Amino acid sequence: MRRPLCLIGLAFVMVLLLGIHLIPQRARPCGVPDGETIAAAGRVEWKEHRITGTEEVLVVTLEEAVILKPDQISVLKQIITDSETALSNHTDTDSVKKTETFLKQNREALCPENAGEVRGLLCYLEGEENPAMGSIVLVEGKWRPFAHATNPGEFDAADYYRVTGQQGRLMRASCLAESREFSAFREGLYRLREYLSLLIGACYPQKEASVMGAMLLGEKAMLDGEVKSLYRQNGIIHILAISGLHLSILGMGFHRLLHRLRVPKLVDIILSLALMYCYGMMTGMGISVVRAFVMFGMKLCADLFGRTYDLLTAMMTAAVLVLVQQPLYLTQSGFLFSFGAVCGIGLLPSVSRQFPSGNRFLKSVFTGGWISLCTLPVYLCFYYEFPPYSVLLNLIVIPCMGVLFLSGLAVMGAAACFLPLGRLAAVPGIWILAFYEKCCGLCLKLPGQRWITGCPGEWQVAAFLGILAALVVSAEKMKRWHFFCALGAAVLLLAVRLPQGFEITMLDIGQGDCFYLADGEGGHYLVDGGSSDKKEVETYQIIPFLKHRGVGRLDAVFITHSDADHINGICAMLEKYGETGIEIGCLFLPDVAEECRDENYWKLQALAESRGVPVRPLHAGESLGSGKLMLTCLHPQESYVNSDANAGSTVLFLTYENFSALFTGDLEGEGEELVTERLSHMRSGESTVLPQRVTLLKAAHHGSKNSTKEAFLAVVNPRITLISAGRDNSYGHPHRETLDRLGERGCLIYQTPVSGAVTVRVKRGCVRVEEYLTR
Repeated sequence: MRRPLCLIGLAFVMVLLLGIHLIPQRARPCGVPDGETIAAAGRVEWKEHRITGTEEVLVVTLEEAVILKPDQISVLKQIITDSETALSNHTDTDSVKKTETFLKQNREALCPENAGEVRGLLCYLEGEENPAMGSIVLVEGKWRPFAHATNPGEFDAADYYRVTGQQGRLMRASCLAESREFSAFREGLYRLREYLSLLIGACYPQKEASVMGAMLLGEKAMLDGEVKSLYRQNGIIHILAISGLHLSILGMGFHRLLHRLRVPKLVDIILSLALMYCYGMMTGMGISVVRAFVMFGMKLCADLFGRTYDLLTAMMTAAVLVLVQQPLYLTQSGFLFSFGAVCGIGLLPSVSRQFPSGNRFLKSVFTGGWISLCTLPVYLCFYYEFPPYSVLLNLIVIPCMGVLFLSGLAVMGAAACFLPLGRLAAVPGIWILAFYEKCCGLCLKLPGQRWITGCPGEWQVAAFLGILAALVVSAEKMKRWHFFCALGAAVLLLAVRLPQGFEITMLDIGQGDCFYLADGEGGHYLVDGGSSDKKEVETYQIIPFLKHRGVGRLDAVFITHSDADHINGICAMLEKYGETGIEIGCLFLPDVAEECRDENYWKLQALAESRGVPVRPLHAGESLGSGKLMLTCLHPQESYVNSDANAGSTVLFLTYENFSALFTGDLEGEGEELVTERLSHMRSGESTVLPQRVTLLKAAHHGSKNSTKEAFLAVVNPRITLISAGRDNSYGHPHRETLDRLGERGCLIYQTPVSGAVTVRVKRGCVRVEEYLTR
């Protein structure tokens, strides 16, 4: 049997995947209230500088953390600062171990009842405090738990950090006590990293220094935002992370140097592995580094014992070692990208017969394409899009990485001896990075530079991988055109999004509004998009949701009124127009009188026009149809003069087969009275007939008691009401009076603070409501 370890490892991975799928376990929320000031103790496992807002702070990762009861803080402070006195009954001289043992044995006595699940923390320290690596510290700060995603496509911070062992953050934290003992080895590596970072900053311009710091030292938190966005859009963001490529260049280069110096093999292996381990520890020992370290070690051992090195066996061994410690790495994109790319390289010999052999460039293109295919499901499942030109771009970028990496090492070495020499040595690296930016900028100008597919289903991923596996097994017997036809079919099967039918989704974007409409025939629309309590909703909620749904173009965006909590996300999308990959066909604004249009209104209109997006005022009587979907504007009247922006909110009446919906923005006061009158006329026999019960109502003004009054409800009589509001918002939305009025009419109420995003689907006359947080 060929590669028995691979087959055993593959079976192990399949069992883990089945277990994760059948027994899903989400990170348990900690019972400590968000924003409460707490004290915690733990071991300093990692620390790095990050930018929060405009400030640079030191972020310390604590492991084996214990959240303390208030009356235990002084006790533990004494133990940490003077462990020999406090724990005199212990004979072990290592105070760190004694303190850790004390924390473990007395966790229940030290912790509040609601904080027992916390094991790891990120502490954002204020001031100049810099606790040593491996020390035990007592810190105090404001507790901020990592949040679960509440919308499809949104990044789930709680599940992501659960894999690495952290449950939350302590913001504006201060260090109350620090143990005397620490890890001299790891603290020395940290200080070396800080010193090298200073050298890089002194030798490169600011932007290039941030890139080189990420590539050489793993300082991704300090990375220039524009460069990060540029590299991500072009599919080369991986070069900014410390990966197996970096470790291989360093380890193999050092190994060959020792070999030329005729160093004994065993000593050569020990020194090479020691260098790789120290570099990995200094830069954070990420998954790619662990994989490369294990695989490189197996290669050196194979050479030592005269055995054949098999890349796939080494890769599977590394994967099993990682997954035994934390099976949930199978749910992280970093793990899947790293091992998927290496798997593609390992399988190349099985399919290389199908690639052109005469032309080296074409062969390189096909090789890069094959590796990209092996990671394509990861791209689409996590980012919902794929940059096609990344295949060609990586053929240019990756060969230069060796030169860039060695150039960076030379810069640090030269600068340590003589700073001007380091600056001179930095010139080639600056040129290479400028070349990267030029290539990325060129790719962004090409047509079809971004392929938004949406998130594929599990069956699509399984079918794609099954076809790839079949091609690997039978590639030698297949004709070339059969092989590439099968590859094309696999890609189409993975990327083609099946029709989802009519849909309305109320996104959870906090204290604000954003509704997505899909007509089931390729038309996509947004009604509003903004929030007053969540920052950058376009980046973290709206755009990820649209890409998750496979939306690359919005046929229309309807703005009900110009309050910031309805438009700031749309404004940001327009400001980043071209970067996001989302096009807008037309922007509809409420047709209010010019003297009633505030600064936000004019700003949004000007921004859309500057981006080439058509802007149209919308008033009562106008309609927009697409297939079975019909949207009719009920309010405001043409050039409506309103006393406040809420009264002039655009009201849209939607019909789809027998389904009806009413979108009301922040309608209240005079505006609601006019709409109530209009709806009464519709029921009495106008061209647009109002059903006896409207299927769905979007409650106006986030469920405020000043909206959705009894007279309005008597006419609308909704079956389902959707309320968009922020959790624990300062306005108290939705108000109890509104909920009572809706409840008395037997209306089903769904609100974002409870359900997260809410999706309403209509299929064959049946209405189905899906709550994201109870899925």
